[in-house]
Amino acid sequence: MKTKVFLSDEGFGHIVRQRAVIAELLKIKPELDITLQTHQHFNFAKENIKATQFINRFNNIVWHKSANNSPDIEKMADYYSDYLKIASTYSEIETKENYDFLISDFVYEAFNIAEEKNIPSFGVAHFTWDWFFSKLYPSPVKSEVYDYFFKAAKSAKILFFPPFTPKEILNHYKHNSVQVPLIVREDVKHKHWPETGNKKKILIMDSGAGLMKDSIMKAFMDKAMENSNYFFATSYTFPISNSYTIPASDLLIDYVRDADLVIGRAGFNTISECLAARIPMLLISEAMNPEMEHNIIELMKERLGSFVGMKEFENNLCDFLNRFFDNEYEVLLKTIQQHQIETTGAKVIATKILDYVS
Repeated sequence: MKTKVFLSDEGFGHIVRQRAVIAELLKIKPELDITLQTHQHFNFAKENIKATQFINRFNNIVWHKSANNSPDIEKMADYYSDYLKIASTYSEIETKENYDFLISDFVYEAFNIAEEKNIPSFGVAHFTWDWFFSKLYPSPVKSEVYDYFFKAAKSAKILFFPPFTPKEILNHYKHNSVQVPLIVREDVKHKHWPETGNKKKILIMDSGAGLMKDSIMKAFMDKAMENSNYFFATSYTFPISNSYTIPASDLLIDYVRDADLVIGRAGFNTISECLAARIPMLLISEAMNPEMEHNIIELMKERLGSFVGMKEFENNLCDFLNRFFDNEYEVLLKTIQQHQIETTGAKVIATKILDYVS
């Protein structure tokens, strides 16, 4: 039996999710022939996911940012003005290949290709791009592209959504959506940190596209941040003695379980890993990013995370962290250690897919 997994090219979240799902698929059906297709982080996906073969091909969805990290509506509108033509050309190439079923995270063309070839398709996502673009003003996507997105996703056999997925999405796709637990790889051997003494270990998480790099550099450059030890991706260097870099070949997400605190964008995979490992998180939003705003609101409702504004993060992080550890950290730690959110989403998804196609 052969399958193909389509990964969106925006960030590392899709890689992390599908690493977990593919690991569970292979536990149940070791002989499954899996092809994985992505482009932006192709080498990273190849190093971190077990698949039979990999295809380096761009999967169409783009998300442009302006200099202040807000959405660049003009650039996106220009790209999506030709989207239906792009999708048609893409589909002509894809339909030449033969598989028994398709998995999309979250590439709409995969659903249409599956329908044309009369094979089942399955979607995995925390949010859908149709919902995301509809929250931007003015919308960068025309009504005919929205119609294309909706029709494609509704043709999937099952769309799998984890906790905290926006209710609008669940209602819109209620005929083929299934809610599952958090999607994390529970048996991954997390990375061990170097010995750093008794200071708190703080992991700084940026996006896969480095969207927060300027803000992170501003927050840590020339600051006497001596009360904790800080861990960054290798693309960051700072003059402070208590900063450490994580090897470029490693996923930062695999270091979460040994952290005392994670600071970063409110991306759903960062949140999922922190909840699964029961590690407190300090989340930073972005200007006009509907996913980030939704995630922060939902977590703060449940007291499962805290929030720091971008200006405070950039200009006053040292003082903020001192207050945070003195007043809020222990309460947040207790709450996150007591949550009852299940983390078996990858196993549930793999089981349901294989039951369906057997």
